[in-house]
Amino acid sequence: MADRIRTIRRKKGEKKQPDPVAVQATEPSEASDTTPAPTLTPKKVKKDGPRIDAAALEAEAKALGPDAMANLMGAAVPHDPDPGQQVSGVVASVTSDTVYVNIGAKSEGMMPRLGMANADTVSEGDSITAFVVSVNARGIQLAEKQSVGGSREALEEAFLKRVPVEGRVTGRNPGGFTVDVAGVQAFCPASQIARRPDPDPDSYVGQTLLLLITECKERDLVVSAKAFEEMEAAEDAATAWDTLKEGDTKEGTVVNASDFGVFIDIGGVEGLLHKSELGHGNDVEMPAKGEKIVVRVKTMDRAKERVSLSLKDPASGPWASVGTDFVEGEKYSGTVSRVADFGAFVSLAEGLEGLVHVSQLSDHRVDHPRSVVKVGQTVEVEIVEIDAERKRIGLSMKKNAGDGRNDWKRHQNKQKKNAKSQSLGTFADLLGDLKLS
Repeated sequence: MADRIRTIRRKKGEKKQPDPVAVQATEPSEASDTTPAPTLTPKKVKKDGPRIDAAALEAEAKALGPDAMANLMGAAVPHDPDPGQQVSGVVASVTSDTVYVNIGAKSEGMMPRLGMANADTVSEGDSITAFVVSVNARGIQLAEKQSVGGSREALEEAFLKRVPVEGRVTGRNPGGFTVDVAGVQAFCPASQIARRPDPDPDSYVGQTLLLLITECKERDLVVSAKAFEEMEAAEDAATAWDTLKEGDTKEGTVVNASDFGVFIDIGGVEGLLHKSELGHGNDVEMPAKGEKIVVRVKTMDRAKERVSLSLKDPASGPWASVGTDFVEGEKYSGTVSRVADFGAFVSLAEGLEGLVHVSQLSDHRVDHPRSVVKVGQTVEVEIVEIDAERKRIGLSMKKNAGDGRNDWKRHQNKQKKNAKSQSLGTFADLLGDLKLS
């Protein structure tokens, strides 16, 4: 009867009652005492935007080659070197028979320790320059020199790629030297036996040298040790100019000598050691050609590729005592070392000289310095001027030497005027021989 009444009410437009199932979900019925209410699962809301397929993205990344991946990451792309190419790197590790070198390629280079010049001392972190022998599935094979094994094809390859070969000098003739290169007889012209040849040509016979093949024909094989040395020197020079700086101390080899000094190779760069920089004082010896010597880089000119060297220690040189042991206004005993028309040079200490101008030799007029002083004479002088910038000392032998300071300044002003007018004699010329270290 009750169900019938509800049906009639709906027909009359009365508001529809909630669904019984929904009512059970929110409002338990009498049967809910024994039956648990069903759990509602929230409806998933669809989000706007593209979907990323992680599996597809991973597959695409794996499909990229190393070059493309490196470009995406903004990194430099490592490339394997070509056979015959000279490479430089750092030793990554050393085993009992192999040296592994990081050369910036996709894999490390491998160099057999057998045959290496420094096999017993090579260690991790050392810098190495070598030649690429081969690049294959086994890796990058390196060697300090190219082994040609007597193969004509290998000789031609070494010639084309400028790869050094090892040769033993077997004899000498008027034009040059005969050289055995892995069983093949080669010729080395006398002018090509070394970058700086030994005065005794016979000394090369029996030596084993590294050479570059300069001519490779069917019957003729011409080699040059000088070309190989120049190639190495150019590489050393490029490195030296990047790292060399003023004040550096370097060991070098005397390669040439002249009347004004010696030229010294300090690792691919040649510098001039002027005779005035050989030491303090006059009792210095000129080093001989081939002699090893430690020098200090005094000045550099990268644009002109010029380096001046010195053996002097500026911290312990005689000029270091000027201003402390030797000061303006004080009197000192010295020895006349030289006499010129314009005055006399007086040695105050070993390697330290000052000038007594002719106007400062006496309180009376002096026609010529030799009428007052002579070489070897001991005199008492007063320092009237110290020119620290030009390292020059003005002296006076007058009793009232205070006026000497003004005289010195007048001479300096006169020097500047004479230099501008290019007169025959300037005070700068007069002081040009003054040597102060």
